[in-house]
Amino acid sequence: MTLSRPLLSLLLLTLSAAVVPVAQATCTRIYSGVQVLDGNSAQLPFGRVNLTSTYLQPVGTPLGSVVVSPASAPGLNSETVLWECDLSDANDIYEVFATNGDDRVGGYWEIGNGAGTTVNDGLPGYYATWFPYVGVKLTHLNSGRVFTRYWQQSKITQYDTVGNKIQIKAKHLSMIQADLARVSSRPPNSGSGSNYCWDNAATSGSGVYTYNCTQPNGYVVFRGGGIYSDPIGSDANTAIAFWGQYNGIALGMRSASSISYTATCVARNVTPVVSFMPITASELNQGITRSNFTINLECSNDARSGTATNQTALGIQVAYNAYAQAQSLGLLTSGGGVSYLVSNGYGTDPSVATGVGISLNNASNGTAMNFLGWSNTGTGATGGWYPVLAGASTTGSNLSGYTSYSQTITATLGTLPGKRATPGKVDATAYVLVKVQ
Repeated sequence: MTLSRPLLSLLLLTLSAAVVPVAQATCTRIYSGVQVLDGNSAQLPFGRVNLTSTYLQPVGTPLGSVVVSPASAPGLNSETVLWECDLSDANDIYEVFATNGDDRVGGYWEIGNGAGTTVNDGLPGYYATWFPYVGVKLTHLNSGRVFTRYWQQSKITQYDTVGNKIQIKAKHLSMIQADLARVSSRPPNSGSGSNYCWDNAATSGSGVYTYNCTQPNGYVVFRGGGIYSDPIGSDANTAIAFWGQYNGIALGMRSASSISYTATCVARNVTPVVSFMPITASELNQGITRSNFTINLECSNDARSGTATNQTALGIQVAYNAYAQAQSLGLLTSGGGVSYLVSNGYGTDPSVATGVGISLNNASNGTAMNFLGWSNTGTGATGGWYPVLAGASTTGSNLSGYTSYSQTITATLGTLPGKRATPGKVDATAYVLVKVQ
């Protein structure tokens, strides 16, 4: 017998390695965490929300807008340390956010986009609230992402360093913008994971009805360094482990909002662009330049113009970034209004003129006007509110029971108090608001 040479040879290979300990990054919750509970949410202070006829306020009409910080939750301030982490965690810490996805009026029904209804209003991101026919949209401003029922994340890039630790304070979390809009439907009474508050606020009446439901509208949660959030992309209808871990801050309309059904006015149109003639910095330091713009209004004949309770007022609100600049420049009034509107990019964009701002006057009666800020606490002229028909002229009627008006405002470009103008562009943004007080 002949033995053939093996076609396959097998070699024994010995592998060896040293296993060394790996440093474990660690984050620790420092604050109590009770701000995740219903009654301890950071409030969304819309104040009074007024619904009137669908003729004046068709579906999609904006009903309010606020910007809040999670630091406004009870027991917190901007310097409150929320979480502390190792330096090695710095590139792996996140805000995680979603609506209150299990509750009927907290964030389960995306009512503006047709969820739970037979009508799609074409308002994605607007979720049902305890106020009937009112939807709320939450936006995480650092990332620009709109809250949904499905958990999203945004990297935390701002924090304080203390020794070999980093501290995430309440001021390091993103500001949250909340917007209200009229929707065509109320959410169904069944189908959601929770219906804690039952039904809705009153749908009519002469009173002012407070938002008595304590269910939050959204949550901001932390993830990183051994502190785990619910999985990104999971549905907050069922993914709610964060709540039992006291890991996060709730945001809600409780107590800080009310609804009424009072006859009022609306702004139909406004001059879209207000242009000023080109002017040199030296000329502006010696004078001012003016331009007018027009606001077209329509009112129920039962509406009352004024700034007292149940009267309708007009205000012109600065863009939020301009409000933040106004705070730093000392341009806020005692009532929370803003005396001058500064350009978009003021102080950060080198091409923007500095030392200059825009002020307002009612063109018909000469009254100096403040802008509205974003504190949502101001009333009357110091807060930026003026009788809606002060100085307005009648332009006719489109429908029985309603009257149209025209309001002319003078915008003045000038130097800010105590400043000198520097050359550059001015490109500012403001919004016309009409609201029952």
